[in-house]
Formats: sequence, C-alpha cells, structure tokens
Amino acid sequence: MPNMSMPRVTGFLFDDENETKMAAHGLTPRRVLQVLGNAYIIVPNRRRRRASFLIVGRDNGGACISIPIEPNRDSLIWRPVTAWLSKDYERRQLKRGQ
Repeated sequence: MPNMSMPRVTGFLFDDENETKMAAHGLTPRRVLQVLGNAYIIVPNRRRRRASFLIVGRDNGGACISIPIEPNRDSLIWRPVTAWLSKDYERRQLKRGQ
C-alpha cells in the first residue's frame, strides 16, 4: 500500500445525505462529532471505498463508532460519508492504536 499521511481532522461537515445514512445506523451528528473530543485513530480505509480514511473512536457514552471520511475544501473539516457502531475488528484497531 502506498504511504499515505494521515489527515488532521478538527471538525465534520454534515448534510442531508450523510445525516440520513448515519440515522439508518442509529447515530446522530452530535454523537459522531463527540468522537473528535475523545481518543480516536485514523486509518486508511479499505481499497476501492468512497472515503479514503476511517476514523474509529468513542462517543461520550463510550460507544465505539467508525466514520469513513472524505476531504472537503477546508483541509481540517472532513465530510463523513456515514457512520456506524464499530465492528469487532474496528474496536480492536482502536485498542491497538491508543
């Protein structure tokens, strides 16, 4: 895999499309945004995915959330494609990365 530098993320850009996709997974923008206020990791996303990076972290209630992100015009504000409660292997990635 080519060497990708990890982005710096200070905020998320929400819109109707990603909010609808998050809601389908039982998540709100508020919960997703909480991940940035807690310990999280950024890893390259799986190949051929719309989002090049995946953030895995915990909301304020301790739930582990995975957020595929794509760039925005502002290099610090990224757009979540969607978000879901993390799968086991994603939780393990977070544990190893902390």
